[in-house]
Amino acid sequence: MKKQYQAILLDVDGTLLDFNQAEADGMKVVLRTYGFEPTQERLSLYHEMNERAWAAFERGEVTKEQLVCQRFVDFFGALGKEVDGWEAEKLYRSQLDRSAILIEGALDVCESLHKKYDLYIVTNGTSSTQYKRLAASGLDRFMKDIFVSEDAGSQKPQKEYFDYCFSRIPGISPGQMLLVGDSLQSDILGGKQAGTDTCWYNPGGLPGREDIRPDYEIRALAELETFL
Repeated sequence: MKKQYQAILLDVDGTLLDFNQAEADGMKVVLRTYGFEPTQERLSLYHEMNERAWAAFERGEVTKEQLVCQRFVDFFGALGKEVDGWEAEKLYRSQLDRSAILIEGALDVCESLHKKYDLYIVTNGTSSTQYKRLAASGLDRFMKDIFVSEDAGSQKPQKEYFDYCFSRIPGISPGQMLLVGDSLQSDILGGKQAGTDTCWYNPGGLPGREDIRPDYEIRALAELETFL
């Protein structure tokens, strides 16, 4: 028997929008601006360093302001160049703000689901960037509200972030919500700790974790409608 949900909470990056491609496109511009050819090796290095920085942010070890500046100082430092982290961040942000690369099925699924459920965005990131990207993609029109960690003052998977979200979703308890996201650490763990059901979007078929078990797992977004 299918469970009846009233609200679907949707992650953005890696779930609805292709952040990896957006990141690579933005970093190509940044690298060329600072005199480096954007080789795959350099793009991969930045990606790895950025992933570690965001993981530290999600653990509450650094602030977002520290993260967005220091990641470029550290990255270019590894390439032997000293840069102004805020200038690099501003250039990168200007590129990212224009990126709205939809993951396959995202628009169709959101258009279909919003006719039956209240849809909400739950995302870590910079508010202005996330709002611009969601508007450019056309996804924002399907959402009842958008919750960005910068506005919340905390981030997934922290309890305080979900308390912020739930306080702005009237009349629906966490047990009536399903959270869909690609990250076991921030989405699935965060949702489970907050009391929602969870669905892991895992297009690459990555191995799971014994300590973080989603209620559902899908390879394509279209599969959502098979159990909703």
